Amino acid sequence: MSPWPGSGNEAAARIEPARLDGFDGGPRFGVWWLPASHEPRGTVLCVQPLGEERTAARHALAAQGWRLSAGGWAVLMVDLYGTGDSPGEPAGITLQRWRGDLLRAAMLARQRHAGPNVLWGVRGGALLAADIAVALDQLVDAYVFWQPSGDERIPPEPGGEGGSLPSTLLDELHELRMQPPALADHGGVPAALFVEMREAGEGVPAGASALICDLTEAWLEAGYLALPQRVNAAPFWQPCGAAGGGSAAPHAAALPTAAFAATEEFLESVR
Repeated sequence: MSPWPGSGNEAAARIEPARLDGFDGGPRFGVWWLPASHEPRGTVLCVQPLGEERTAARHALAAQGWRLSAGGWAVLMVDLYGTGDSPGEPAGITLQRWRGDLLRAAMLARQRHAGPNVLWGVRGGALLAADIAVALDQLVDAYVFWQPSGDERIPPEPGGEGGSLPSTLLDELHELRMQPPALADHGGVPAALFVEMREAGEGVPAGASALICDLTEAWLEAGYLALPQRVNAAPFWQPCGAAGGGSAAPHAAALPTAAFAATEEFLESVR
C-alpha cells in the first residue's frame, strides 16, 4: 500500500478535522482518519511525540493514519493542551492536564466504534500512553509503541511550540517509565508491539536493542503478548538541522514505510 492515496486509492479513506469538546480549559483540535465507505473495525488513538519532535513527526504520523484508515481503522490524533492548534501556552502545561486530555480522547475514540481499542504512542508519547493505560482499566486491546524512550530521559529542552516546557513538567516526565499496567483476571490478553527504527549501515548491530528487549521482556512477564520489531527507518522525528542548527521542518521524504508495514501486520491480529 502506498503511504499516501493514489492510483485509485483516494476513496479508501477520508480525513475529518474535529473540534473536540469536554476538555479542561476548552476544546482541543483533533484529526480523524476514517474508512470512507464502511464502519471502522476499531479505533486507534495516537499519542504524539513531544515538542519539536511532534512537529517533525507529523508528516509520517499522518501517512500512517491514512494507511490505517484505508485498512479499516478509525484513527484519532489530538493536539494536547498547549500544543499544535489546541489552546493553551506551554507554561500552563501540567502532566495532570495532559493525562486528562488523553483520558478524554480515549473516551471519544471508544465512542466512535465498539470494536477493539488501540493505543499508539510515539517517542515521548509512548511514555504518556503507558502512563494513562493504568487509568483506562482494561479498555485497551493492543498497544503500539514506536521508538519508546523506556528509562531514557526526556531531552531537557523539548520546546519549539511557543516556548520550552515547564521545568516541573519535565521533572514529572523524567519519572515516567514504560511500566505495563496490571492485567485483570478476566477478558482477553492485550498485545503490545515495540517498534525500533534504526538506519542500516556498517557497524550497526542487527536485532533489537537492549532497551527494546528489556521492555518486551517486562511486558511479557506481566502477561502481555509482547513483540519486539526492529525495522530499517530514518529518525523521522528529528527536526531537520537538529544536529547543526536549522529549522524544524519535517522529514517529508523519510517516511518509515517498514514501520507502517510492521504496525499494520500486527494490528491484523487484533480482534
